[in-house]
Amino acid sequence: MRWFALPIVILAALTPACSSSGAVGVGTVTDVVPPPKVVPNSVVRIDPKTLKPVQVVPVGNDPDLVVDAGGYIWVTHHMLSDQNGPADIYNGARTLTRVDPSTGKARQVGGGLSPCGLSAGPSGGVLVANCFPRSSGQTPDIVRVDAKTLELKSWPVPGGHGFFRGVGYGGGWVWTDGVDNNGSSVIRINPHTGAERSIHVRYPPGAFAWDAGHGDLWINNSGGPVGAYPASFTRLDAKTGTSSVIGTAPSHPVFPAVAGDTVWAADWYGPQVVRVAITGSRMPQIIPLPTTNDSAGVWNVAAGAGYIWATTPRDGTLWRINPHTYAVTRIAMPYLPTMVAANASGVWVTVRGE
Repeated sequence: MRWFALPIVILAALTPACSSSGAVGVGTVTDVVPPPKVVPNSVVRIDPKTLKPVQVVPVGNDPDLVVDAGGYIWVTHHMLSDQNGPADIYNGARTLTRVDPSTGKARQVGGGLSPCGLSAGPSGGVLVANCFPRSSGQTPDIVRVDAKTLELKSWPVPGGHGFFRGVGYGGGWVWTDGVDNNGSSVIRINPHTGAERSIHVRYPPGAFAWDAGHGDLWINNSGGPVGAYPASFTRLDAKTGTSSVIGTAPSHPVFPAVAGDTVWAADWYGPQVVRVAITGSRMPQIIPLPTTNDSAGVWNVAAGAGYIWATTPRDGTLWRINPHTYAVTRIAMPYLPTMVAANASGVWVTVRGE
């Protein structure tokens, strides 16, 4: 995509002579600034109204998860992959970057982090799930990163299911996935005492989304190969620990997002988004995305600025979805848009190289 500078607009207002000097009114000049150029391996801020990029911040190779928390934008690297993406690697390339949107400065967060999961956390910080190879001897943990000071606080946790690990915060607890004697569990952590409770669930957990209105944790269950588990969500009552499974076939949901009384999720395996009502009928609704690449899966969805946003990297597109009419708008990106976060003032998209 090319952005062309618009011509300078010169507005001259002529006024009649107002004195014997015969002075003429002074014209004003307005410069129309072109949008910044999108570059690979960056995080791009999109104006939710004009759908144009308004800020581009280079952040390093293969950015993926992006979270808005504590006045900063947080980005992980080398964490997710599809047929042509980075492999599941533990060679130190997995990193975390903090972006200050007020200055456009990016800073890598140290402390030996190896992110395999990321979410907003308590007190404006972020939660990082660390995954390490078994040969390293390092214990998996969940780390809270203070937004301002970058101070780290960790909670050791049992191992999870794989190279991605769900992590989240809601109801005053930190949540992550685990493995129990019966197969799968969700671990609930008291962030003040570190006390943990393992809650059994039917299927291996994927990513988490917190429903503050009902006090529930929503989890996608499609973390394994297609057909390994039913395409579904788990809805977990945070206080009682009881859970129910909501089927979503033919969509295979990943990375759920709660918006009001609705749960939205991407379909990793195809160009569509799934919608499930939290109250009333839970019959899933499928919103197809008119991609030019029929095999392009949806990596991520986000809710913000009155819309649902979705990314299809292999189609080079960010999508805006009207949550009431389901009308979709294509926003072409010159590089691969991987993940997305949104708030009232902007939409943040991570983009990789070609």
